[in-house]
Amino acid sequence: MKGAVVFYSFSGNTRKTCVFLKEIVGTLGSRLDLIDLKLEKEVIPFFKQCLEAAMKKKPKLTEANYDLGVYDFIIFASPVWAFTYAPALRSYLKEVKGLENKAGACFLTVGSGAGSKKALKELESVLEKKKMKVFFSKNLSGAKTGDKAYLEWSFKRLLKSSLIDMKS
Repeated sequence: MKGAVVFYSFSGNTRKTCVFLKEIVGTLGSRLDLIDLKLEKEVIPFFKQCLEAAMKKKPKLTEANYDLGVYDFIIFASPVWAFTYAPALRSYLKEVKGLENKAGACFLTVGSGAGSKKALKELESVLEKKKMKVFFSKNLSGAKTGDKAYLEWSFKRLLKSSLIDMKS
């Protein structure tokens, strides 16, 4: 079985968490591919990023593989901005194919926590509309993404599930 983590990270918090997952799953004898979403034109000021998120913008991505049909298990990850997930992930989810009947998970990294529950429910809903079976979802503190004990605790249920049994 083959797994992937599709993510967008601006500050690096979401990326650190995805790399942690890849490494820990590797120690369990399984494999996760990291699919790092990149924008053609990155909006730098945080206020503008939040505005684009609030307006549900879908910016262009560079060289994204939208066909996830080769994966058995897929995780989606993003920061929370303006009570929703990042526009890069929104763009990707609009075009992605191959999620039907796939097992999956999602997580969001949050700063203040404001709007994080709403954002996670919104992401779960989009994935379920794409016919993906979401078995795990979680909001994580962006400030704690460097804390391995916190991440192990946060992903404990996911890591002990049969879903991560993706022998390469």
